[in-house]
Amino acid sequence: MAPRPAQADRVYLELRDGLLRGDFPIGRRLVEQQLAAHFETSRTPIREALRRLEGDGHLVRDPGGGMSPQLPSVRSMRDLYDVRLSLEDLVVRRAATAGNRGLLEDLSYEWQALAAEWRGGDGEGGGPAFVVRDETFHQRLAEAGGNAYAERLLRDVNERIRILRIHDFTSPDRIRSTIAEHLEIVGAVLAQDADGAASFMRSHVQRSAAVVRERVGDALTRMFEDGGTAA
Repeated sequence: MAPRPAQADRVYLELRDGLLRGDFPIGRRLVEQQLAAHFETSRTPIREALRRLEGDGHLVRDPGGGMSPQLPSVRSMRDLYDVRLSLEDLVVRRAATAGNRGLLEDLSYEWQALAAEWRGGDGEGGGPAFVVRDETFHQRLAEAGGNAYAERLLRDVNERIRILRIHDFTSPDRIRSTIAEHLEIVGAVLAQDADGAASFMRSHVQRSAAVVRERVGDALTRMFEDGGTAA
C-alpha cells in the first residue's frame, strides 16, 4: 500500500527541523533504513522527504547517490542576507504605516518583559532557542504589516540561514543588545516613524550578519571551500 502523503510530509518537516538545528553532522550520509526505523515508517516516505530536502538545498548528493547535510556557501549566506535586508525594510515600513496596532503593542510588551528578565538576571535560553525567538519577532512584524507574501518569503530566508545564525546568540551581551534593538525597532514602528524603523532594522540585520561572519570565522570558510561548496 502506498504511504499516505501526510506521512511523507511529517518526515520531511521533522527531518528539515533536525537539519536546521544541526542534529546531523556535515558530511555524514543519511541512511534510509536507519531513518525509516527512527520515524517508524517505510523507506518510501523517507526517500520522498530526502528528495524534497535536496531540492530545497538542505542536502547534497554524493557521487554514490547518497545524501548528506549541506551548509550554505559563504556567497549564498551573503546573498541571503541581502535579500533579508530588502524584505525587512519592506516589512517594517508596512508595519509602521499600516500595521495592526494591537499585534504591535503585544509584541512591544512581550519584548519589554523579556528585557526586564535579562536586566534582573533571570533571562535564559541562548543559542538555538533564542534564534527561534528572534525569528518570531520578525515574523510577527511581518504579520502585523499584513503582507502575506513578504511574511512567507522572510520565513523561507530565515530557515535557510538559521543554522548559521545559531552562532549569533552565544553570549548574554549579544542577547541583551538584540533585545534592545528589537525594542528600538518596534518603538519606531508604533510611533509610525517608517524611516526611523527602517534605519534601526537595517543596522540590526547588518550587525547580525557581521557577528555571524566573525564567530563562524575562517574555519567555517575553509570548510565550505574544502568541500567545494563555496564560490
